[in-house]
Amino acid sequence: MTTPDLQEPKSLSIMPQDSDTTEASPTCPLCKKNKSTSFPISYLLDQKTFDARKCLSCNFVYLAPRPTSREIALMYSDEYFLHDGADFGAHSAQDYETAARLGSVKFPEILGWIKKYQTDGKFFEIGCGMGYFLDYARQHGFEVSGIEFAALGANACKEKFGLEVLQSSFEKYPVKENLYTVIFMGDVLEHFNEPLEMLQKAHAMLKSGGIVAAEVPSMFNSITGRLAVAGLNILGKTKKMPMPPYHVNEFTPRTLALMLKTAGFGSVRIVQRIKSPQRITLRGNVFEKTTKKFLQYPNFYITRLAGVLGDRLLAIGIRT
Repeated sequence: MTTPDLQEPKSLSIMPQDSDTTEASPTCPLCKKNKSTSFPISYLLDQKTFDARKCLSCNFVYLAPRPTSREIALMYSDEYFLHDGADFGAHSAQDYETAARLGSVKFPEILGWIKKYQTDGKFFEIGCGMGYFLDYARQHGFEVSGIEFAALGANACKEKFGLEVLQSSFEKYPVKENLYTVIFMGDVLEHFNEPLEMLQKAHAMLKSGGIVAAEVPSMFNSITGRLAVAGLNILGKTKKMPMPPYHVNEFTPRTLALMLKTAGFGSVRIVQRIKSPQRITLRGNVFEKTTKKFLQYPNFYITRLAGVLGDRLLAIGIRT
């Protein structure tokens, strides 16, 4: 069974209802309802299983249980940045920094969308990694600062680029109301245990007319992801992902837009993007790799021409 690419570092459709539905299911991080059904993906960390659930009210997909603070620290240790395999950290063939440099090809497109709404001002990045995109935003007219959870990343921001970056989680970061023109979250929202609350916090920190720009992977929105979920459901199997549970939330265009609107953003735009076939990460057996590569070609052109079935989403939310 082909499984979707877990995308670059920071970096659903087909699901029948089944007998696993229960009132005691974990609360949905988006709509806060507690009726969900199983979703055929799971992860393993430190001998603990994290199963995916799909909310029966809003269709949001999330992991349960949520990682503890100890497990989060374990996942985002220095190895997250230094490892060079598809099973940890950047989960690509390169270490985090190499993957970040290669990923810089997307910077003009992402900043281009941001500049359609704001061309300058205070730019704050949540989860800025080693600082490559934050430095790029500074080069293009913004007054930048940010936070990064991992010490290695925060130190690299300062040492490589001289950036004003604080080592902190966004959960613990104090609210600075009405301060920023742009708040950017690149491959971050899928990691938060409480993504809605973090977007509400970002909303409070923006000036009137300011924007949040949130880029996320969309594993199950692409052709490969949709077929993988459909096949797993038909076979009655669950795919055990070969890496820690980095993505505790899985977004589709609909659920991402709903989350921003629920957080208070009056106007929301979702841009669907896609990796080129040459840049995707391939894992699994020969059949899985071949199928993934083969399907990425038509998917790439469909997304570029019609703006649908993207494996990357960029949400722009405006504080009105």
